[in-house]
Formats: sequence, C-alpha cells, structure tokens
Amino acid sequence: MDRIIAVLLLVAMLAFISIKSQDSPDMVVDKYLKAVRASDYERAYTFISKTDTTIIDWLELIRYIKQVAPPKLATLIDLAHCATRQEIVNTTVEGNTAVVEIRSTVPDMEETLKVTHRVEEIKSLLDQGKLPMKERIGGCELVVEEGAWKISKVRGVSAGQAAEIATDLAEQILGKDEAERLAQKIKEFGQRRPEGA
Repeated sequence: MDRIIAVLLLVAMLAFISIKSQDSPDMVVDKYLKAVRASDYERAYTFISKTDTTIIDWLELIRYIKQVAPPKLATLIDLAHCATRQEIVNTTVEGNTAVVEIRSTVPDMEETLKVTHRVEEIKSLLDQGKLPMKERIGGCELVVEEGAWKISKVRGVSAGQAAEIATDLAEQILGKDEAERLAQKIKEFGQRRPEGA
C-alpha cells in the first residue's frame, strides 16, 4: 500500500513539474517576438503551430526580402526590427487555446522618411530616442500542440502587406526602378512557393 501511495505521489509530482516547466502562452509569444526582432527565423519557427502556414509565409518573405534587397534597404529593415518594442497587455487562456494581445511601438517610416532617407541619420535618430514611432495593436492565437503552446495565428501584418511595405520603402529610399525590381523578385518568390506553404 505504501508503495502504491509513493508511486502515485511521484507521478503527481512529475506531472506538476512538467506543467510548471511548460512555457505559458505569453512566454511563447515573447520568445517568438524576440527571435523575429533578432532575425533568428529558425528559432521563431519553433514557436509556430503546424496548423497554419501564413506565419511561416510571412517570415520566409521577410527573410527573402532581406536577402535580395539592396544593402541600404536590408539595413533599414534591421533597424526597424531593432527599434520595435512589444508589450503583452492581456492573455486569455481557455482550455487548449489562448489569445495574447500585444501593443507594439514601431518606427513610423512615413514620418521618418519626411525627415531623412539616409540610413545613418535614421540610426542616429533611433540612438537619440528621436525616431518617430507609432502604436499598433495585434495579437497571437495559440493552441496546445504536442504538449506545448504554439502560435497558430498572428493578427497584424500579413505577408502581402509586408511585401507592399518593402516595395514602398524601396521606392522612397532607392527610387522607382529599384522598387520595381524588388517588387518583381517578391512576385517571383510568391509564385515559386507551394500553395499553402
């Protein structure tokens, strides 16, 4: 009888420890956002559910744009990622699903480009805390998958919107011809990607 009680206590303790060691939904979202800001897409993928490919499409597009964009634009994208700040404002958990609401403060590139187009000056504005910023509200939906919280949907910028933002920035910074070349490369990239991947 004592052995049965000891085994049951051990099983209960192990179950409690595994539950406690699992990252909470807001911790998963925080780690995902940090990975994206650091351009560590491989790490970001580890927080994404297998049930939705739109997040991976978005990350792959950002990665591709940074690879094919002229260095000036790629540097600007990195600066924008570094300047972005996110704050988790609410987490709602219902069984095996969760919603994490996020307030983001992001560079207002439209206002910034009214001041300067030079990457060095934009970096200086960022370093001085004078870079124009704006707030956005977004969120992540999560599901429990294989015993861990995974992001199944991100509400915010889609892959299509990211492509549009990149080509708009390219036109303002590099000129119309360079923006058209980038838009064509993005279009070709989208056509090469398998449907739903």
